[in-house]
Amino acid sequence: MTGIEELRTASAGGDTAASVALATLLLSGRDAPFEPEEGARLILAAAERGDGQALSVLATLRAAGAWTHQSWPEALDLLRRAAEAGAEDAREQLLLLSEDRTLVAHVRKGAGGLWKELRDSVNLEQWIVPQPPRQVFDWPKIWIAEGFATPELCRFLIGRGLGKFKPSLMFDGQKAAFRATRNCSDFPFTVVDGGVVLLLMRIRVSLLTNLKPEQFEPPQIFHYALGQEIKPHYDSLYDEKHAYGRDGTYEGDRLATFLMYLNDDYEGGDLVFTKVGFTYKGKTGDGIFFASMREGKPDRMSLHGAGPITRGEKYILSQWIHDRPFTA
Repeated sequence: MTGIEELRTASAGGDTAASVALATLLLSGRDAPFEPEEGARLILAAAERGDGQALSVLATLRAAGAWTHQSWPEALDLLRRAAEAGAEDAREQLLLLSEDRTLVAHVRKGAGGLWKELRDSVNLEQWIVPQPPRQVFDWPKIWIAEGFATPELCRFLIGRGLGKFKPSLMFDGQKAAFRATRNCSDFPFTVVDGGVVLLLMRIRVSLLTNLKPEQFEPPQIFHYALGQEIKPHYDSLYDEKHAYGRDGTYEGDRLATFLMYLNDDYEGGDLVFTKVGFTYKGKTGDGIFFASMREGKPDRMSLHGAGPITRGEKYILSQWIHDRPFTA
């Protein structure tokens, strides 16, 4: 009996923890069938029974409007209920979202029972609005967003991927394959992986870049261990001849790339725009974004890569943004 079958059997027998574990797999389709409607039904049933982790997952679905109606206030209320039910995931998200840093410090020192106060201290509008970026290059167009995220948020995102990284593939617009030009590993987020926090951060990226979240690919974290690198490459995919995607009809291309540094305690790994000689290494929480297209065509000046890590390890969040709603 496979792990999925065992979870199905336990779930059918009334095991709430098994139901939540099964639902999470079905919602993501990672190493499991992608059956989101069934997954959402199981999550809703477990949440109605007061299960903390189910409430936390339902908060993410409600924030995204995925297989349920969309509501930010309800999502935050669900996070509060999940935290009260003991879900560490929900508790950490409320601590990250709260604008009351004194209250956060109080809770981190061991004060309990303050989850409603934390939820009430969340200011979504203030949380999603970034500081204006600084343009540092005109061709290719490159902007820097210093202090885009807090170190706490960066650690949270790294933690979501630990133990789940797999060797990276390179996608050429038609197929994904291992290539010697990239030898790192990655973790792509599904809608449930990043929680409410990542959904809000994607809105912040949208406001920073002035591009819509519907144009975003699923974000992912790249992990570069000692000696690992990515050779100079272009991010564009579409060759103007061969459509791609799930149904083979998608003709969009990557318009821009947003990268956020999740740590800085490493050496090497600098981002280099080869054709223009621009080099960058951000601090933890810094972002950089650049255009991959110019006048509707792939920008040949955007050739870029990252050198080998010479000490430590590097984690970076990548968000590719297309020139149209991403449906591939």
